[in-house]
Amino acid sequence: MAGPSVQDRIRAEFSVLQKEYSAFDRTLDALAALRTILYDVEEIKQETRLIDFRPRLTAADLDVEVYTPDGLIVLDGADFVLELKTSWNDKDINQIIKYAKSPSYVLSDDRTQPFRSARCVLLGYQNPPGEQNLEKLFDSWKLRNFGFPLVVFRYSLEQGSEGDRMYFSRVPYGRNGECPSSHLGKALNSPRGFPVSAESFKAHRLKFHKANDQVIASYAAVLWWTRYAGHYLSEEQKSEMAERGRLTSPLILTIDQIDSVPTPPDVEVPLGSRDVRRALEFLRQARLVDLKARHKVFEVELKEDRYIRLPQESPVPRTGSQIDISTKILARWASHKVKKPIGKPKKSKTRSARRVRDRQTGWLFDR
Repeated sequence: MAGPSVQDRIRAEFSVLQKEYSAFDRTLDALAALRTILYDVEEIKQETRLIDFRPRLTAADLDVEVYTPDGLIVLDGADFVLELKTSWNDKDINQIIKYAKSPSYVLSDDRTQPFRSARCVLLGYQNPPGEQNLEKLFDSWKLRNFGFPLVVFRYSLEQGSEGDRMYFSRVPYGRNGECPSSHLGKALNSPRGFPVSAESFKAHRLKFHKANDQVIASYAAVLWWTRYAGHYLSEEQKSEMAERGRLTSPLILTIDQIDSVPTPPDVEVPLGSRDVRRALEFLRQARLVDLKARHKVFEVELKEDRYIRLPQESPVPRTGSQIDISTKILARWASHKVKKPIGKPKKSKTRSARRVRDRQTGWLFDR
């Protein structure tokens, strides 16, 4: 029996990629919506003492590195640790238990502040876990006898006649916890949930390029191309881009430039150096970036969106004039991933062959 055609494989790769991209985008919408109610809802704003979407929690047990959940909210009467997920993963249990074990959080001046006994761990999902996974999660939570609640909630972007809104609702599960008494806790405990309009969190959304400690490669790639790449240009190159819409010669990026990420203004959670490395590798597979391994540099054929062409067997129509840049980049990646994949270097058993360095892969990042 014949297997799927090349076109079918490209469409399948693109479909998975697009769903992951959209899901990550909704997670950032959720962070922006939560930031909106913390800053703009007067009753909650008055009880809030600290908001940090790049928090660091001190490690517990034998761990060395600090923990990095997606948010820390300190209210008058309680401390809230926030973590957002797309869907269930068995590793979620250990991660949440680590956050709960942490004795303190790190302030902006690197001093530590102990958590208070009135505390809550908020765990949000786009696709809430089934009852079996919730049982495992709360069995593990109960075993530790923390003395403060774990609250699992759902977040979803919903469409309506009055516009899109991000909706938050506590998962109706018998063992689910309840937030400590506060205006924020009351909203999260409500069985009806609460919405935040997309129009109201639009301004806050610009501050989030990722969650605190993770970003998927496709999202990092699109963000880097649209928001970060221009910051590496000289004044002459900026003028050339403005006049011609493309550069006559590639933008050259060295390792030092990759590690020194230019942060766009007013961005609260920007991409980091590891995010940029993953972005460049993704763009390399999309054939928008070329690696010159011998010289340890990337060459970027920077151009405006209208000059980016879709491959012959693109999973989206090649004639569309209004195709979003993210769709173009994802489509190019999926097409080239199937037809011209960039592989890892092959290991050889011969001594002489081991001396030959692969010139096609991103070995310069393995430091």
